[in-house]
Amino acid sequence: MPLIRTELADCIGWIAFDNYAKRNVLSAPLIAEVLAALDSFRKESVRAVIVRSAVQEKVWSAGHDVEELPKADLDPLPYDDPLEQLLRAVKDFPAPVIAMVQGSVCGGACDLVMACDMVFGDETCSFAITPAKIGLPYNLAGFLNFMSRLPLAVVKEMFFTAEP
Repeated sequence: MPLIRTELADCIGWIAFDNYAKRNVLSAPLIAEVLAALDSFRKESVRAVIVRSAVQEKVWSAGHDVEELPKADLDPLPYDDPLEQLLRAVKDFPAPVIAMVQGSVCGGACDLVMACDMVFGDETCSFAITPAKIGLPYNLAGFLNFMSRLPLAVVKEMFFTAEP
């Protein structure tokens, strides 16, 4: 069963997370499907890609699949981690990648949103860096990604409080 839905219409590629039973967690299988969709859209020379949730629920994405995180004492998100590969693919995509956010965005999904060229959110959207709540360090690349996109005070509040 696919974890995402894709559509190509009027030179716009659409990627919709469709695994709400698991809160659209960014698991390796879901990320593999998104990477394949981006590759397909690249070949079609789309003018933009929109990333969204397939249903209007309370959660856009719960973030990185914690069951797939490396063991303690290792880099929390090494270079070859599927999420890191996705972030690089989004940043390197030749057309704008737009996050269309409804509901909450947690942990690694915040990284994905920050990697996008533009972000549009409705009144229900909220963002939380939640690894601190479960005692996990945040990876340096992700932290620097936030530092380059948001004011320092906002970054500190997000990382220190883990609150939306």
